[in-house]
Amino acid sequence: MAQPISRGGLHNFISEIRNCKDKDEELKRVEKELANIRQKFTASDKLNSYHKKKYVWKLVYIFVLGYDVDFGHIEAINLMLSTKYSEKVVGYSAVALMVYPTEAPEDLMARVISAIKIDLGPGLLNDSAQCLALACIANMGGKTLAPDLAPSVQRLLVAQDTHVCVKKKAALCLLRLFRTNPDCMVHSEWSDRLSSLLEHRHVGVLTSVMSLLLGLASRSPTDYEGLVPFVIHNLQQLVGADGGSKCRSDYLYYQIPCPWLQVKFLKFLQFYNAPKDRRQRDALNAVLSKALYGEGRESEDGRPARAPTTLDQINRSNASHCVLFESVSLIAHLGPDDVDEQLRRQALWLLGKFIEKPKPGMPLMPNLKYIGLQTMARMAQLEDDSLEEIKKYEATVLSSLQDADISVRRRALDLLFVMCDGENSASIVEELVTHLAVADFEIKEEMVLKIAIVAEKFAKDLEWYVTTILQLISLAGDQVSDDIWHRLIVMVTNHKDLQQFAAEKLFEALQSNQAHETLVKVGSYVLGEFGFMIMDEPGRSGTDQFTVIMKHFLSCDHATQCQMLTSLVKLANLHEECRPLASAVFEKFLRSGHLELQQRAAEYKALPGMGDEMMEDVLREMPAWSTSRKSALEQRISQQASNSADGNALAHKKDTKAVAKAEAQAQAEAEAQAKVPAPDLLDFGGGLDVGGAPPSAPAPAPAPVLAPAPAASAASDLLGLSAAAAPPPPPPPP
Repeated sequence: MAQPISRGGLHNFISEIRNCKDKDEELKRVEKELANIRQKFTASDKLNSYHKKKYVWKLVYIFVLGYDVDFGHIEAINLMLSTKYSEKVVGYSAVALMVYPTEAPEDLMARVISAIKIDLGPGLLNDSAQCLALACIANMGGKTLAPDLAPSVQRLLVAQDTHVCVKKKAALCLLRLFRTNPDCMVHSEWSDRLSSLLEHRHVGVLTSVMSLLLGLASRSPTDYEGLVPFVIHNLQQLVGADGGSKCRSDYLYYQIPCPWLQVKFLKFLQFYNAPKDRRQRDALNAVLSKALYGEGRESEDGRPARAPTTLDQINRSNASHCVLFESVSLIAHLGPDDVDEQLRRQALWLLGKFIEKPKPGMPLMPNLKYIGLQTMARMAQLEDDSLEEIKKYEATVLSSLQDADISVRRRALDLLFVMCDGENSASIVEELVTHLAVADFEIKEEMVLKIAIVAEKFAKDLEWYVTTILQLISLAGDQVSDDIWHRLIVMVTNHKDLQQFAAEKLFEALQSNQAHETLVKVGSYVLGEFGFMIMDEPGRSGTDQFTVIMKHFLSCDHATQCQMLTSLVKLANLHEECRPLASAVFEKFLRSGHLELQQRAAEYKALPGMGDEMMEDVLREMPAWSTSRKSALEQRISQQASNSADGNALAHKKDTKAVAKAEAQAQAEAEAQAKVPAPDLLDFGGGLDVGGAPPSAPAPAPAPVLAPAPAASAASDLLGLSAAAAPPPPPPPP
């Protein structure tokens, strides 16, 4: 009989560590114990089973405290090889915690793998040892384990004589290995193997196998499409859609048949289209109907549902809603053509009830509201037919922007974004802009981005779009990214009928002494390019425009000042009276400590001496931007959606419909970008991607120019071509 660990040694050591007054005292006690254990291990042949386990447990505790343990691993592996369970559990626990496959020496990992193989080997029917070995593999993970141990784990999973506890651990362990090393499994071979496992009658085995199947199907859905009938059959048997549920009583959670397994089944079905077989489709509709019209569920026809009050009722409600929301996600995935219309209407109606403000006396359920908003947003993205129904809840969603929970406010913003169309976009943008003034800092940037996209996408009047973006800059200038104001410049540059209006609005905005720096960037660009359109209006002459730009010069950073210098030289080119003013500014910055400012000032000051023709050629109006590329704003939203995907198969739904289209579009964009020449570097977007504009490669920083250079070389510098076309001019003689 195994001797239990007494409370003397290990317990006293833990108590002494906890009673240490400071870190130094603890360190001294740990070092003393490590020296004692090292001495004991040098004479390990004299240690009995009890002392071996005690000292290894002490090493584990020291390691968990954060101290380095560089010995004792061999003793732990020896315990793994023991035939006693009490020693095996100590050895496996120590190795799983203290050995990192990517950092451990090769000889040590070879010993660990060899010990695990012995317990997983064929013919060994020690279920406890197999469970310990599988748990150790799953905890350690790593690519180094998969090639040697994956075949043994696979054999345990499919073997007929494997105990159900071992099968469950084998499925989850194999999923862990697959995630770290996908090459350890061949998808084409596992479809048939998993079909037999899906016929297993043990609910626990089914749950573990479905976790593995979800991981495999997420990588290669087409290889597992043949398992859809097995999943529908199991789901039907589990919920009792064709009669009573066949779920064992120990897998009933508050009288709900294994809700976590139901969710896995429903998630898997979201990787595929509706089954073509009529009986399978009817069975699936029956399951979804039971989820949406289940016991105690409120329905569209007015049947009430009691609010949960006791803990048991709350737990049952949580499990029930878990299945409900996954069912709604599956309904959204399948689309209106493959799901009964009444089910779709009921799903939308239930989501509407979840997101609305609770009636007096009803408890607040922020989790349901959060998931309701999230699921409704997904349905709006995936089903065009549902959008009209969802738009009825616009007022409710807008009110959710005032919710105390910021996560609910984020989901409300997402839903407003996807429910926008040509009819309601103006009202939604107006509400969002109004709310922007009081919005939390954490959500402002996302709100600004989505307002900008909606304003551009659904703008019936481009003047309204310009006004909206300028409002965003005024209310939340720090959150207006470069992509947003770059896109505004693209729109203004590409639409001649918008240029005068934009110049007027920005001239007025720059009159304020508190104009945001982003507004100064946009204003200086637009006035430099299109200010001549308003120069005949009273108070808006070239000199007035020059003055209003210089008004903000000293309050801006160097990058903005560089852009403003370009705007000033363009004004000087168009307005004779501005040339002395501009020359004085350029003269001031000839000795600037900032290289780019000095470079621009020197070249712009030298430019008039090269002749009017050269100056006109260099400072001509910027051409229209290329529109062949996708808006950078939409790319950012797509990237955010991709990063926030939570593994739900519904995210995979957009996939099956849009991945091919997105890949083709990306390929076309890459080809179009390769064909478009780089724009003139006098565009002071700074070489950044300005919405639909092709990106320009940054020119190497040239040396400061403090004296006029030959005309050809100076023009090359201005165009950013000097480094590629010709060597820089020699410095002037002393």
